[in-house]
Amino acid sequence: MDHRRTPSRKAYVPASWFIVLTVLLCVGAAGWLGWLLVDQDEDSTSADPAPIATTATTPVPTATETASAAPATTPAPAETTEPVIDRTAPVSVLNNTTIGGLADTFAVTVRKAGWNVVGIGNWRGAISSNTVYYPPALAEQGRRLGDDVGIDRILPSVSPMRTDRLTVILSGPQQ
Repeated sequence: MDHRRTPSRKAYVPASWFIVLTVLLCVGAAGWLGWLLVDQDEDSTSADPAPIATTATTPVPTATETASAAPATTPAPAETTEPVIDRTAPVSVLNNTTIGGLADTFAVTVRKAGWNVVGIGNWRGAISSNTVYYPPALAEQGRRLGDDVGIDRILPSVSPMRTDRLTVILSGPQQ
């Protein structure tokens, strides 16, 4: 009867401890990555209100002093103010909502304000409200962009963002 026996082929089955270890490593890596992403968002939120308040107070007295120091030459400061406004920084508009086409629509508003939109896309992460992010070299232009498009939350850029442009992340519908 052995001559009619069908030969069996066994598949390789790894040991159960190896499977459990692999699953635990994957879960641990996913948790660590999630913790890093959440931790970066909290750091940027808590560290930024002080610099914004400090820099917002600095330009206001300067404009007041200029206006009060030269009341007779009002046209001259108005002409000097226009060249100081620099809107040449490239801008990326990113959608952080489930509303399709929001970044495209808002990019039109940014262009109408005189800015150069170089990128439109989606952002993955948890951003609490509409935000303008700026690299250190473009801090003043970041504030100007926020003023132009009506976004009050203006923060320094975080690590996954590009450092050669301003980044607008939309977290809700625009008015």
